[in-house]
This record gives sequence, structure tokens and C-alpha cells, in this order.
Amino acid sequence: MNTSKNKSLIFIIIFLLLTNIGVLGYFLWFKKPPQKVDNNRQNWMMNALQKDVGFTEEQVAQYKQLNDDHWKKIKPMFEDIRKSKDSLFKLLSDETVNDSVINIKTEVIAQKQKAIDVQAFNNFKKIRALCTTQEQRVKYDSLIQRLMRKMGKPRGEQKKEEKK
Repeated sequence: MNTSKNKSLIFIIIFLLLTNIGVLGYFLWFKKPPQKVDNNRQNWMMNALQKDVGFTEEQVAQYKQLNDDHWKKIKPMFEDIRKSKDSLFKLLSDETVNDSVINIKTEVIAQKQKAIDVQAFNNFKKIRALCTTQEQRVKYDSLIQRLMRKMGKPRGEQKKEEKK
């Protein structure tokens, strides 16, 4: 009886092991990773420009071009900030680091963030210049103000505001 119990347990263990390997194999080799949804922000903005502001297809095409140019300029800037922050936080393990070094590094990061903010502001101005009527400009200004208020809030609060 003891050997039949052992055989049953070995069978169950082997079955579970093979099942786990099968599931792991499925996720590693057969299931495609979900596509990175990088275009959500652009799609949201495009839809808002069309529906809320009243952009025409031509204006949307011009917006797409401006947006593509903007991201080509700004992506390396984000990468540069990330590297600067990595450099800053590597100092955590340095017991001898002083405040002046931290202040210098954070000032560099602040200047880089300022450059990104200026680039974003100028991009929004270029998009605003696509507006052909005063009514579109007013609606665009309102859209940008809503966007800026939303950006300053944690994600949970953003979703609450969207439901209103």
C-alpha cells in the first residue's frame, strides 16, 4: 500500500511539473507580448482635437506631423534626464556624498526638465496655430487646460475626474 501511495504521489508531482513547464513554455514562446500602447496619448489627443476642438482631417494631418517631430526631439531629452537621475541615485550607496554634489546633480536635472517643458509649450503653441477660427482657439485652450490639470494628478484621481 505504501508503494502504491508513493507511485501516486510521484505521478501527481510529475504531472504538475509537466503542466507548469507547459504553461511556462506557452507564455515564453507562443503567446505574443501585448503591444506597447504608446499611441494612446496621441490617439486621445487626436480624437479630442477632432471632437472637442473641431479639427478637420487636414488639421489632424498637420497635428500628426507636428507631434511626430516633437517626439523625435523630446525622446532623447527624456533619456538624458533618466541617465542623470540614474547618476544621482547611484550616489545613495556613497556614504561620503555631500549636499553640494546632490544640489549640482539635481540642478542639472532641473535644467533638463525645463528644456522639456519649453519644448512641450512650444509644441502646444504650434498646434494652437493650426486652429483656423477663434472658436477653435478657445476650445483648444480649454482642452489644454484640462489636460494640464489632469497631468498633475495621480492616476487614480485622473480616472475619477474622467467619470465626472
